[in-house]
Amino acid sequence: MFKFGKQPQSIDFLQPSYSPTDIWSTAYIWLTNVGKYLLIGVEVLVLGVFFSRFILDRQDNDLKEEVNAKVTLLSNESWQKNAAVYENYQYLLSDIKLVKDRQVINSVKVSELISGIPSSLHLTSFGYSVNRISLRLTSNSLNSIKDYEASLKNNPNYSNVAFSIDKNKDEINVSVTFVILTE
Repeated sequence: MFKFGKQPQSIDFLQPSYSPTDIWSTAYIWLTNVGKYLLIGVEVLVLGVFFSRFILDRQDNDLKEEVNAKVTLLSNESWQKNAAVYENYQYLLSDIKLVKDRQVINSVKVSELISGIPSSLHLTSFGYSVNRISLRLTSNSLNSIKDYEASLKNNPNYSNVAFSIDKNKDEINVSVTFVILTE
C-alpha cells in the first residue's frame, strides 16, 4: 500500500516527487492542467459574444428606426395609389410583350385613319378589330359629314362603309363602320 523506498534528500521543484503511472491518474492531472485553460478560453469566448450582442443590438435598433421611418413614408396614401398604378403598368407591359409577338402592328393604318378625319369632325371613340373599324364622330356641319362619307366610300382600300347619323339639339352624332382591305 505505502511504498517506502529511498527518498531523495533534496527538493527539486522542476521535477515532481510523484509521477502517476496509471492512465486514469494521468488523464485527471492532464484535464486539471489543460482543462482550466480550456475553461478560461471558453469564458473569454462567451464574454466576447455577450458584449458583441450589445453592439449588434444597437446597430439593429438604429436600422429598425430607419426602416420604420421609411415604412411611414411609404404607407402614405398617395404612395400606395402610385404603387398600385405602377404595378398595373408592369402587368400591362408584360401582357403587351406577350401579345406583341403574335399580333400585327397596325399603327400606320390607325394614324392614317385618324389623320384622314377632317378638322370639322371631332372623334369621340375609335375601335379597331381584325381590319374592322368603327368610329363615333360629332360635328355641327352636315356638309363635312357628307364630304367625309364620300371620301370613305370612294377610297378603294375600304369596303362595307356604313354611316349612321343622329341629331341632338345643335350637334350631329355619326357612327361609321367599314372594313380595311388588306393587300
